[in-house]
Amino acid sequence: MKKWYEQTYVNRRDWILDHLEQLGLSPQETIMVLLIDFMNENRIPITIESLHTKTGQSTEEVNEVISLLCAKKYLEIRASARKVTFLLNGLFESDAPREAGVLDSSLFDLFESVFKRPLTQKDMEQITEWSHLYDKRLIILALREAGMYQVLKLPYVDKILRDWTVKGLSPEEIEKGDWR
Repeated sequence: MKKWYEQTYVNRRDWILDHLEQLGLSPQETIMVLLIDFMNENRIPITIESLHTKTGQSTEEVNEVISLLCAKKYLEIRASARKVTFLLNGLFESDAPREAGVLDSSLFDLFESVFKRPLTQKDMEQITEWSHLYDKRLIILALREAGMYQVLKLPYVDKILRDWTVKGLSPEEIEKGDWR
């Protein structure tokens, strides 16, 4: 039996646009998701090059957006001997992003900006894990602390977060600076 989003009467792109606030997609991710859905529906082969051509984004930007969508478990890429398939089923099936308060792509953007490099899949997984364990403000403050000491590495940010948690510090206390 077909799932609800596979029914012929369901307009998947309308559903995506109607649920943008719950999905937490950036503008680039939204364009990519809509384009992938369109290409799948019309049986147009999807490649990084075709996504680059259609969106006007560089291949690096396309790879970054694809990585973010995979990290959010919205996109699955399957490779077989004959072709590569881009599946957006996770977008419609998963309640995890909504239950987790939707992954915040601005947090990824902030880390990339401070680190001055694109995040790897492992980096995004670590930040996602932190977002489940810590207050977003605490993560941002830990990143700021690491930047002050010019140690821009995720293990250092992780150590700061754990140290503050052991000490029972709240974001408010850290912002005031009274804890030092």
